[in-house]
Amino acid sequence: MRIAYCRSAIADCLESAIRNPQSAVRARVRMSSWKRTFYAALAAQVCSITGFSLAMPFMAFYIRELGVSGEAEVARWSGYVNAAAGLTMALFAPIWGVVADRYGRRLMVMRSMYGGVLVLLLMSIAQNVYHLLAFRLLQGTLTGTIGALVALVASETPRERMGFALGAIQSAVYIGFAIGPLFGGVVADALGYRATFAASSLFLLAGGLLVQFGTREGFRPAPAADRAGQGTFAQVFASAGFMAAVLTLLALRFANAATAPTFGLLVEKLHGQGAHVHTVVGGVFAAGGAAAGVGSLLLGHASDRWGHKRLLILSCLFSGFVSLAYLLAESVQHLLVLRVLAGLGAAGVLPAANAIIRHTTADRNVGKAFGVSASAGSIGWMLGPWAGGEAAAAYGLWAPFTVMAVGMFFACGVAAWFVRPDPPRAAQPPAAGPFAEA
Repeated sequence: MRIAYCRSAIADCLESAIRNPQSAVRARVRMSSWKRTFYAALAAQVCSITGFSLAMPFMAFYIRELGVSGEAEVARWSGYVNAAAGLTMALFAPIWGVVADRYGRRLMVMRSMYGGVLVLLLMSIAQNVYHLLAFRLLQGTLTGTIGALVALVASETPRERMGFALGAIQSAVYIGFAIGPLFGGVVADALGYRATFAASSLFLLAGGLLVQFGTREGFRPAPAADRAGQGTFAQVFASAGFMAAVLTLLALRFANAATAPTFGLLVEKLHGQGAHVHTVVGGVFAAGGAAAGVGSLLLGHASDRWGHKRLLILSCLFSGFVSLAYLLAESVQHLLVLRVLAGLGAAGVLPAANAIIRHTTADRNVGKAFGVSASAGSIGWMLGPWAGGEAAAAYGLWAPFTVMAVGMFFACGVAAWFVRPDPPRAAQPPAAGPFAEA
């Protein structure tokens, strides 16, 4: 039966190519175009996250250098500074989503990359914590590379390759999280915190150039008079299952961000303020990023077979229990092992959530949908560091892991009860691999 299916498919393709050779050539070009865009976006994502994560894990130490003293105050200010970008990003992400649907997603990726270059350079010359807070607010206004690249890849990738493509993009995020902190720790130990921000800007510049000269977008704006062709936010919110997926994403961002302000301080506390402490901090961050990078690539492809909802629920549940295990950590080695496990849990979370959002959204509303999801994620990114920083200031550096566990279990419950099951997959011949041409 499989052989008969393949023969029929091949015959249909040959007949179509003979009758309309120009259409066949255009289809081939489109296939090559999405692959080229995908690979360039993948490399750009690695560059951008490497750049941001090169400096961000050491934000609490930078705040201390800028004049804030005392563990509780450093933890509290670290929460404020980490939350600031989420606040402005939550406000501006839907606006950039509308612009993306009108003028193209590629333009929005370049805006986020080159905006990041400017912001990181400004952070490198901050004179006090208030300057740093203002520049973080500006970062949330101008950047948003993850959401912008996800929207670009989601709009250019064939639906049957969506899970793999989004999983690979998320894997690139985690690869960046593996490279950036490790390199940043070495730079911070050798040259200081300001140098890490300056070096970060170079990676964002490289990412912007990759997108500008390496990607193509088959974007055609709808006529101004065709409101239905442009799509609306009302249509996005009315999409079945969309709000549940967005709420899940918000909870996940909240949970993952809760420990960000103080994790480096905890590593320092367990390691001691000896030589190369920043390299050790970067190494612990890098281990989690590496584990998540490998897991995200594999699980993103597997989720197309297993189902995005099932993978999302299991990943949230696993991550919640790992978060509680942090409360028992007594050494840097314990943190390292738990960071790897947390990375594996995170690997299945965001690709599944993004794939669910894409499958509930019409093509004309992709930019708006990912703008809304980015805004929701940014709210979580704002509330998580604030809650984690306050918890650490009041109850100690282990307290944010309780906040993280609560967020993960909440996301698991929302996904289990409110996210719609995956739509049935159409019968297809077996593919030769993730990039096999149909």
